[in-house]
Amino acid sequence: MIFNEVKIEDAKWAVPLLESNGYRSCEFAFVNLYIWKKVYHTEIARFEDYIVVRYDYGDEYVHYQFPCGTGDLKAVLEAVLQDAKTLGKIPVISTIPKERLPDMEELFPGYFRYDNPPGQSDYVYLQSDLANLPGRKYQKKRNHCSKFERTYPDWQFREIGDDSIHCVCEFNDRWANLYDNRDDEGIMTERRAIEQACRHYSEMNVKGGYIRVDGEVVAFSFGSKLGSDMFVTHVEKALYDVSGAYAMINREMARFLGEGYRYINRENDLDEEGLREAKLSYHPHFRVDKYDATPIDWQG
Repeated sequence: MIFNEVKIEDAKWAVPLLESNGYRSCEFAFVNLYIWKKVYHTEIARFEDYIVVRYDYGDEYVHYQFPCGTGDLKAVLEAVLQDAKTLGKIPVISTIPKERLPDMEELFPGYFRYDNPPGQSDYVYLQSDLANLPGRKYQKKRNHCSKFERTYPDWQFREIGDDSIHCVCEFNDRWANLYDNRDDEGIMTERRAIEQACRHYSEMNVKGGYIRVDGEVVAFSFGSKLGSDMFVTHVEKALYDVSGAYAMINREMARFLGEGYRYINRENDLDEEGLREAKLSYHPHFRVDKYDATPIDWQG
């Protein structure tokens, strides 16, 4: 296999393979691979009718996303293991869908140790729930939105386009330097990923929107399609001191997407308590569990 850095033009062949198996995990969205490529040193390769994604975090391990496609799964996994040997690193096959674990064990009995890393499961919601906030369980969310609308009667939601992407980029820079965010390494790496998206926004299959108050951006969000009925929210940012801004951008994006998407995947919580509480407060319809496989006795 020959690996290369992810390029925009790779979407033409990569997206059909990434979506061919119907996997629900956010890592199988091409936009995620592209915007985070500089951060995670992401490379992709084609092996017969499979796409293989490789991540190198600079340690003794090399990570491979579970291959997407059709054909001989054992052959592509053996090629992955051989690639790791060539690199002199320990392979980790990541983001394995739960339903594929029996296949892995059948093909490589007793060979791998399987782990379900904390904080990696995706939270998936019904679009109609996030758009309408129905029933008692969403009362607090409706209250946040109502307060925002009363406090800022001139608020506007607009789709992100070529004529407004510069406003989002400026807001991202400003947000990254607020609330001591500049000292948070995770926020700084996310800033770089968003900058990558801003530079190539019109070239990617991305949908997003932003909210203005008094002519100033106070929140934005964008994401992309995964499969026929799911939208993955890659980024959502709002000013903490604008009460209700997060609730509003969440609701307005869901309404903007409309009924063309049954599900909205809001990705994982990275095992951060505050993020976990925020995602649970929107009552996910289901969660997408994913597993890592590491050879028990690696002979590299």
